[in-house]
Amino acid sequence: MPEHPSSSSLTPIRGALGLSVAMGMGRFFYTPALPLMVAALHWTSSPGAWIATLNYVGYFIGTLVIAQGWVEPNRFVYRLSLIVSTVGLAAVALTPNLIWQGGIRTIAGIASGLIFVCVTQRIPANSRRPRDGGISYGGVGFGILVSGAIVLTAGSFTDWRQLWLICAAVSAIFSIIAWTWPIPARIPPHTIAEAADPTESGAPTGIDPDRSPAEAATPFETNRRRAMLILSTGYFFQGGGYIIIGTYLVVLAGPVFGATAAASTWLIAGIATAASPLTWSAVAARIGTVKALTLCYCLQVFGALLAVFGSSPIVLIIAAALFGFTFVGVVMMTIGVGTQMGVANASAKLTSWYSIGQIVGPAIVAAALSEHIAAAFIASAIALAIAMALTLVGVLAGDVDR
Repeated sequence: MPEHPSSSSLTPIRGALGLSVAMGMGRFFYTPALPLMVAALHWTSSPGAWIATLNYVGYFIGTLVIAQGWVEPNRFVYRLSLIVSTVGLAAVALTPNLIWQGGIRTIAGIASGLIFVCVTQRIPANSRRPRDGGISYGGVGFGILVSGAIVLTAGSFTDWRQLWLICAAVSAIFSIIAWTWPIPARIPPHTIAEAADPTESGAPTGIDPDRSPAEAATPFETNRRRAMLILSTGYFFQGGGYIIIGTYLVVLAGPVFGATAAASTWLIAGIATAASPLTWSAVAARIGTVKALTLCYCLQVFGALLAVFGSSPIVLIIAAALFGFTFVGVVMMTIGVGTQMGVANASAKLTSWYSIGQIVGPAIVAAALSEHIAAAFIASAIALAIAMALTLVGVLAGDVDR
């Protein structure tokens, strides 16, 4: 049965709210809520870092089980994950026990990863207008904006438990709207391996099936694979560098704004993230993907350094805006470059490296820099600079269309 026109116009919004549940709240509500939890529970930065790391481990597991074909990214999985993510938000409020917190955040990470794949792999098929994909991806930023708004508006008269319950209630409302995101009840077996690709559906794997094995092993193909490895390593550093900012930006802003008002930086980051997908698509179309990617990376590194050396609200707000404006842009454009290289399943490979970086980044902070948040941001800037250098080397080595 064809989709009703009015229903079709709401489809990108359903996708956006699905990503809001998965990313903006399911994964990132922890960021603006963390300073209040640290103050109320007398935590050091270390427990927060380890709990964040477990959430990223869960996210990696969620994407991995689909990439390996162990779980179908179908309607049942999508809807069950919406429920699990929402219930997981409420479950955080039950007890401050660290084992419980770590376990719940791991499960929530798995649900986030599953929702992310179920939504993003269907964006091309569900997009009727050129801007529909940008609207759907903008849900990540919208969810971050909502997360910051909840803490900013309710944090002064509620405790940390009530904040998580409020977020769970909002997540439930979003899930009801996102529930009817068009997704098959069953996924054809040959498409499951492509599920980890966050930008394309049914795209070529990069190796022409009509070519012989001898042709597939030419020096040209070998060089492309080598270039892909360099690009993937850069993407690993991007994942580790960006997530340090995403986890600790509000913590760094706490002494300047106060624990509750620090969430305003997260609100700014959400607004910038929501505007990012459409903006960087337009920039890349105008000046080329590689130049746009380089500019995006430079702004991201500058934002990380600005946060370290800024002690005024204005400086931190600018740093938050640069963080939000760049991280989705880097993801979209790097995957685009990787796809151009013609390596089989390029997006899935990049996503795996990125996820590992997200696990390693907070773990390093927890192990060595938990009492030195400013130093963690310097480490983030270094990691992002390395990521930019490796990305450019990978692009040149791969000789992609620039």
